[in-house]
Amino acid sequence: MKSFFKDIVVIDFEVTGFDIDKDEPIQIGLLVLDKETLEEKASYISWIKPAQEIQSHLPGIKWATISEQDIEEINKVPSLAKVAHEIMKILPEKYFVCAWNATFDFYFWRKLLKEGEKSIHTATIIDLWTLAYIKLLQDESYTGDYKSESVFQYFGAEPRLKHDGLEDCRIEAMLFKKLLQE
Repeated sequence: MKSFFKDIVVIDFEVTGFDIDKDEPIQIGLLVLDKETLEEKASYISWIKPAQEIQSHLPGIKWATISEQDIEEINKVPSLAKVAHEIMKILPEKYFVCAWNATFDFYFWRKLLKEGEKSIHTATIIDLWTLAYIKLLQDESYTGDYKSESVFQYFGAEPRLKHDGLEDCRIEAMLFKKLLQE
């Protein structure tokens, strides 16, 4: 496999809902993959305290299967700005952003970087959903849908009982590597 010229930063956000204009991130998982080996160089996970009150009926909370205990924990965690500053310590100077449904996560990524007082002028985004979709269209044996859980399991991931930013990043990294090999 050919190497990349920048490290790969795999990101995954859990959020209060799916409206990028009003909803907020409540967790980030992040992996830094080495540009030559694609091995994990660094990882990070943190809950993020949103400005709005977290309630179990919010669509993002229900979708990610976040428990009442997690909701209590979220009310005690760092703000987006604090999390952003922690991430800046492990973020490579130059990198590709990689995510499942990357456009959605990238919106929250830009918001986080702004809080960390770092801006993105241009970014190269690797969207795993698109890559997997193209691969699976060519695979006549695939009969599933194109939702994350179905695709991840098809490529060898164990079923997820709930969403976890770092676990999801590791699944996405596995998928990325498999898509590059095939």
